[in-house]
Amino acid sequence: MRFSFIAPEPRPLISIFSKIWLSLISFVFVALLATNFFILYKNYSIEKNINFLSNEQKELSQKIVTTDEILAKLAVQIESANDIFTSNSILKQSLHNLFDLVPDSITLEEVFMDKNSLIIRGITPTKDVFNQLLASPLRSIFTTSNTSFYQSKNGWYGFISTNKIDNSEGYNE
Repeated sequence: MRFSFIAPEPRPLISIFSKIWLSLISFVFVALLATNFFILYKNYSIEKNINFLSNEQKELSQKIVTTDEILAKLAVQIESANDIFTSNSILKQSLHNLFDLVPDSITLEEVFMDKNSLIIRGITPTKDVFNQLLASPLRSIFTTSNTSFYQSKNGWYGFISTNKIDNSEGYNE
C-alpha cells in the first residue's frame, strides 16, 4: 500500500541550507582564527621590538653618561690648558721685563727660572753697578734675593744671584 504519489528518496543527513550555514560558520571561524594568530604574531613582534628599543635606549643612555663624563674632563683640561697658557704668557712677559731690566754694562751668562725661583749668573764691572742697576729691581719682585760675587781674571766680577718668591701664583707649569 502506497500513500504517496512519488517514490521515496533517501533524505540527506544535512540539508543544503544547513550546508551553507555550516560552511559560512566554518569560514568565519577560520577567518577569526587567522585574525587571532595575526594579532598574536603582531603582539610578539611588538614586544620583541619594545625589548630591543629598551636595550638600545639603555645603551644610548650609558653612552650619553660616558660622553658627559668625557665632556666634563675635556672642560677641565681646557680650563687647565688656558691657565697654563695664561701663566706662560705671564712668564714670557716676566722674562721680557727681566731682560729689559738688565743694563748694557751687565752681561748675563745663564738664567734659570723655576716655579718660584730665579737664578742669574753673569758678569758685572763692579759690585755697585750690579747692586744699583739690577739687585734693587730684583729685591722689589722677589721675597728673598741673595747675590754672591767672585773676582774674574780681567778685573770684573762674576755673580750668581739667587732670587726666591714665596707666592707662585701665575706659574702653573
